[in-house]
Amino acid sequence: MKITQIHKDLLLVLMLVLVFAGVATITELQEQVALFSQNYETLQLDELPLTLLVLSLGLWWFAWRRTQEAHAQLQERSRSELKVQELLQHNSDLLQRLFTAEEDERLALARELHDEMGQTCTAIRTEVAVLQRSGRLHPEAEESVKRIGESAQHLSQMTRQMLHRLRPPALDSMGLEQALMTLCDDWQQNTQTVCEFKAPTLPEGLNDYACVTVYRIVQEALTNVTRHAHAKHVRVQLTLDSQGLNLNIEDDGRGMADTQAVHPGFGLLGMQERVASVAGRMSISSKLGQGLRLAIQIPKESL
Repeated sequence: MKITQIHKDLLLVLMLVLVFAGVATITELQEQVALFSQNYETLQLDELPLTLLVLSLGLWWFAWRRTQEAHAQLQERSRSELKVQELLQHNSDLLQRLFTAEEDERLALARELHDEMGQTCTAIRTEVAVLQRSGRLHPEAEESVKRIGESAQHLSQMTRQMLHRLRPPALDSMGLEQALMTLCDDWQQNTQTVCEFKAPTLPEGLNDYACVTVYRIVQEALTNVTRHAHAKHVRVQLTLDSQGLNLNIEDDGRGMADTQAVHPGFGLLGMQERVASVAGRMSISSKLGQGLRLAIQIPKESL
């Protein structure tokens, strides 16, 4: 049987009582008190032992009542904390369903754009090629046909870019690691800002929602770097340990003096909501002129 602190305290009280009883027996303490109190009968000192006994019982009752109240408050706090945990879990489930519906809508829109816009652009370019090969066009009409072909080509490129943003094909075909590498490479080419990506070989079986969440967070973070940081170098690092997945995004931009004063715009708010939907944690650290670091931890249970 394990000896607890309560058992130790009870043993100490018992030892003190036994020691006092032994001392009282040897010294005949009760008789000494009675003899002493006879000299002060007018003060009724002989009633003092019973009075102290009643006081002790009253203090014991008072302590017992306060203990009961403290126990009730602890139980109420436990119930409140459990309720908060249930609400947080419910909120996380709702956010996950919301973002899942959003990704499903993105995927449906991407397919529709691919089928409709892709075929339309191809048809226009085919007609342009037929007209150009006819060789019987007026010079002004030939210039107009050329411009139509260029516009169709531009529209086709824009459609491909929109398809890539709506649902990156690399995420479905090659997995999260390759999709993030492609994202960083494309962003570096478009912004002329160095983007360094490091990640271990990720295990098989990561659920699709977690992969999409990480991808969208990196995508939004790089967008924020472009808009606000004025950085020359960005590092995206993905690590995996026994606790879960860790994502760190750092830049060497202008940074900020007080991260608590960051205005939660749609980009940052969206990242926070996505992290909350997988029961993760997100922290921001920065110093003025020394860039910003975004650290995200996703628990193993959400992967």
